[in-house]
Amino acid sequence: MPIVAGVDFGTLSVRVTIVDTERGRLGSGTAEYPLHRRKDDPDHATQSHDDHMRALAEATRKATAAAHISGDRLPPWLRYYGSSVIPWTQDAAAR
Repeated sequence: MPIVAGVDFGTLSVRVTIVDTERGRLGSGTAEYPLHRRKDDPDHATQSHDDHMRALAEATRKATAAAHISGDRLPPWLRYYGSSVIPWTQDAAAR
């Protein structure tokens, strides 16, 4: 029963969805992160990598809890496609 986690970063939040290749969607979780602005420049907006990683960890914990699986069941490798992160295993990369 191979399990993968799809990760999607949006403007103000990240969503993690856990999928079993045989049973389909098992669960998902979301977490928000702030948009940082400057008072002296209303057009300035930025985000923090640390905020993204904190939210990714939180959303992953929520998704694994909703899926009733342990986090060690998820693949350890990450691949970046655009603004999304996709966990990836070495054996899947060889296919």
